[in-house]
Amino acid sequence: MPVDSPPIQVDPKNETVTVPRPRLLMIAYCFAPFGSMEDRNGWQRALLATRTMDVTVLYVPNVPVAELIKSLPEWVSPDALKFEPVKESLICQSLKKLDVTFYLTYRLWHWKVFQRAKKLHQERPFSGSHLVTLCGFREPGYVWKIDIPHIWGPLGGTHNFPKAFMNSIRSWSRLRERIRTAINRFQLNRCGRIRRAMQQSAAVVAASTGARSDFESGFGIQCDVELETGIDHPLQPIRESRNSAQPLRILWTGRLREWKGLPILLHSIASLPKTVSVQVRIVGNGSSKPTWMKLATKLGIANCIEWIPWPTYQETLEYYAWADVFAFTSLRDTSGTGLLEALAAGCPILGLDHQGAKDIMTSECAIPIPVDSWHEAISGFREGLVRLATDSNEWLRLSHGATQRAKAFVWEGRSDCIDANYRKYILSPAAPTNAL
Repeated sequence: MPVDSPPIQVDPKNETVTVPRPRLLMIAYCFAPFGSMEDRNGWQRALLATRTMDVTVLYVPNVPVAELIKSLPEWVSPDALKFEPVKESLICQSLKKLDVTFYLTYRLWHWKVFQRAKKLHQERPFSGSHLVTLCGFREPGYVWKIDIPHIWGPLGGTHNFPKAFMNSIRSWSRLRERIRTAINRFQLNRCGRIRRAMQQSAAVVAASTGARSDFESGFGIQCDVELETGIDHPLQPIRESRNSAQPLRILWTGRLREWKGLPILLHSIASLPKTVSVQVRIVGNGSSKPTWMKLATKLGIANCIEWIPWPTYQETLEYYAWADVFAFTSLRDTSGTGLLEALAAGCPILGLDHQGAKDIMTSECAIPIPVDSWHEAISGFREGLVRLATDSNEWLRLSHGATQRAKAFVWEGRSDCIDANYRKYILSPAAPTNAL
């Protein structure tokens, strides 16, 4: 239940009535004004929360407090946002680099957070708490056990690798995806710890409509839906035209791992008619890079592809401004930050129409590709590339639609929605339950 409203205080000298602002405890494992998507998501949510409450953030101190304070925008009072770094042990810092031990180290960090949170709450009570990063649902932490309203999310991680595409990856990768699917099934239906955290939270927010369906059916709760990420930089000026006589500039970004589905794009490019020329930039790192470079050579398209290691975040934005089309081939993803960066740059999207991407793409800004089979996906990408390369009016329509669609995801414009959730679930005297 929500804590009582703070008492009204009166200054005896001038009888000025002051009402202390509500206090929010925010847990953000990833937290920085720059860096990864998760880092920036935690940072932006903390900034917006200060419009309603005073916020204390517990986070992994990858960035010094002084640098965080220096990065605060002018509209955020330093008194409204406090930073409480919670360090990981040296052993955890080493073990978290391995996939099989990451969640063990993540849970140990959450236990330290819980101890710190209880102490801070005892010293000066919080009105509520919010676990914002990481986005995945597998680890609820422990702060939800404190007797204040708790919000968890936005959450994803429930989407599985499509069965129709299993034969497109190596046998070891197929085994990994099947194990992951089995773990998802168990945790969504049998994990008592996650179930208790879900049902005892004042609100669980899903990052996609698909995740909402999984949480509601698996845990018997009600979920709101809100994309976990957003656009934190100015939108690019509206594009005016594209010269269809020039090569179509294609951008692909992401981790070079098998579930990201890059071979779909490579095969579609190899099957393009000779009248369609392209320039391709692939931005990212990962263990599949050597294999995919060999595939590009085998398909005879290596000469039109530039492989670019991960640049800084600001440098990445320049590639979206360069591109005529952003290709999204991910076979499992909560959403896909690249989709939003493409929209912000006025870059039409050619993407697989499933999971979180389905919530972002519309026919006004993208060409959605059905996820029915490997060969049909390749065919869909090929047809989409031909369409964008040869029809300048269609390209311009989608480009303008992308700029318009981007406005829905700018962080600054989402403050009213975020404030409303805090008022509904934390500040309301009778906050609703999320149980069905």
